[in-house]
Amino acid sequence: MPTHRKNAKNADGTRKRRGNGSGTLMLQKGTYYALWYVQQMDGTRKRICRTTGESDLEKAREKLEKFTVDFGLRDTISRDNADRAALAERLKSAQLTIEADAEKLAKQRKAALDALPALPISHSWIAYKHSANRPDTGERTLADYEGYIGALEDWLSAHFPKVKELRQITRTEAEAYAAYLRANRSAGTFNKRIVFFRHFWRVLSDDTGKNPQAKEPDALPAKLIINPWEKIQKRETETHTRRELTIEELARVCSSLSGEMRLLFALGIYTGLRLGDCALLDWGAIDLARGHISTIPRKTKRHSNGKPVVIPLHPALLEMLLEIDADRRTGYLLPEIAATYSHEPSILTNRIQKHFRACGIKTSTEQGKGRKAQTDVGFHSLRHTFVSLSANAGTPMAVVQSIVGHSNPAMTRHYYHESDTALKGAVAALPNVITIDAQTIADAAQTETRRDTSATDGDALDTFKAAFAALDAEQQKTALKWANNNRKA
Repeated sequence: MPTHRKNAKNADGTRKRRGNGSGTLMLQKGTYYALWYVQQMDGTRKRICRTTGESDLEKAREKLEKFTVDFGLRDTISRDNADRAALAERLKSAQLTIEADAEKLAKQRKAALDALPALPISHSWIAYKHSANRPDTGERTLADYEGYIGALEDWLSAHFPKVKELRQITRTEAEAYAAYLRANRSAGTFNKRIVFFRHFWRVLSDDTGKNPQAKEPDALPAKLIINPWEKIQKRETETHTRRELTIEELARVCSSLSGEMRLLFALGIYTGLRLGDCALLDWGAIDLARGHISTIPRKTKRHSNGKPVVIPLHPALLEMLLEIDADRRTGYLLPEIAATYSHEPSILTNRIQKHFRACGIKTSTEQGKGRKAQTDVGFHSLRHTFVSLSANAGTPMAVVQSIVGHSNPAMTRHYYHESDTALKGAVAALPNVITIDAQTIADAAQTETRRDTSATDGDALDTFKAAFAALDAEQQKTALKWANNNRKA
């Protein structure tokens, strides 16, 4: 095969090796072929042969040059791509190594942190009280919540003594405690505690900024992974409220009261305020000149939408307030009761319940073994009585709801359109029961029982009606029955 040029030689006479990408021409059957070598990635050389399609030497040389230049460019690009691919592969390998190392370090760090102590159950309540995540809750409610946590801790100590940290309470322990509550507590109590535990876990689940090596146990992070109470379903409950008292019962209760307790009950009957609001009522909320009480109920005071309720003074209540010397009309209206309620509300509650029972009124219904008795009558019954008597007196319900401070937005908006005359009329329409003693009712009732059923003379009936002017027929029957029982005794 004839070639275009002779093989070149080095100075020492050895054959000169063609450079990478350089080429030569070979003539075969009148056509020139291009021949050149390319260095491979593995160090070997590859021989490339292409036909130029030319019989003319100059044109064949141009083709050879074009072949080697184009192929060299493609080869360079290919090499660059290969280099980049190789570099990317090395980088990927390095990245995987770094990630593996980081994951390993993270696991080691997590294992080290997990090995450190977490928030103990015994200090979880303190951690909750100090948490910035918890809502602004009243002291009475906080005391109830603390009791819930204390009861849970005691139960765990008896049934799961190895569980010492809050994070160790899993679905197993939570469901077991829920089963215990279901068997031993009412549906309402069960729901209150389950809802609180869900909230309690959510508040303490934020460990941001907590020091895992804190010296104080209550400052340790809780390290809660799950909320074991979220899946526990609430029980269906039957709503139970305090019942209202009859006029006869009110007369019985009020006739044997004296001092601050008498005024306390008068406040409950004629204002519809809750026990705490009555016990802690300040003279600053009482306007004797304008004849009303203006106060924000404690139940709504903590909320941004807490608005004052304006309650006109019933004539009987106003008379009792005017009997108090002017120099004593500062501070709490009922200083002794306020001190008792502030120290321990249950002391005052028990005193009230004891008085109801002393008046022959059944205050509760037993619910069976292990269950708390269901309260039927208490100071809150006076609030129900206020609403009931107002409704029976024909007062529009919207006016009544505005006076007692119900939080229904529609009724609240309606309240601010009511006139002062309507508000005062609502309170003045209530019958005077605080100054009617039981003996007056009994005397009138006995007069009625002695009346001949066939008589047409209305004198005895008029006397009876005079004492029962504010009573409806059903309430008169109740009072009559009570009076007869006392007469027989």
